[in-house]
Amino acid sequence: MEVSPGNNTNKLASVLWDPYTYGGDKGKKIGAELLSQYISGYNTTITVQAHEKSVPAVPFIGRFLSQFPIERPMPHMSTPKKPDDGSDPSNPDPDDDGRSHFIRGTTMHLITSTAVFTLASPFRSTTMYITSMDATAYYEGHTAGKIVYDLPFAVPPGLSESPRLPVDWSFGSLGYEAIKRALGGQLKLSAFAYVGVRIGEWREDIWFKDGKIGANVRL
Repeated sequence: MEVSPGNNTNKLASVLWDPYTYGGDKGKKIGAELLSQYISGYNTTITVQAHEKSVPAVPFIGRFLSQFPIERPMPHMSTPKKPDDGSDPSNPDPDDDGRSHFIRGTTMHLITSTAVFTLASPFRSTTMYITSMDATAYYEGHTAGKIVYDLPFAVPPGLSESPRLPVDWSFGSLGYEAIKRALGGQLKLSAFAYVGVRIGEWREDIWFKDGKIGANVRL
């Protein structure tokens, strides 16, 4: 790579994600925490810092550059945009925070106690797999139901739907009563989940939090 004085744009570099090899158990935990916050829409930052082996043939350059770490905010996930529903752009949806969300919505079926999620993958050509899920849904802080699922399913690029996932309703709770009252309509739910993910041979357990999930309630 040729680096000239001033701005150097369109320089290609490859990145190896391997926190365990370079940081051991502590690095793996930090890596999982970074991914969890990132997919949950948190404002995350990373610090890029050179080291002695950054320029293998000239190690003193790496040591010198290591004195100047660069901290940058991570860009938000680039996921498919919601289709235009014809709404007035001068009167935007107050619940739209302008960010990309991994879970775009869900349809809950009361009789079969199942839920189907609409998922937005941040990848353009790579299929991700959800290998396990332990999730709890809330309505205004009150537990509505829980999903525990350990059968892998694919999340292809773009928008896709999950299989029907079994829901253990919190009968008698304020959250479940709110869902019943929304039958035939929609309400906003929040969710917290521990999720196992796989991409190729890489696996990780992360957490996910989202406070604005549109849920359609059907029989």
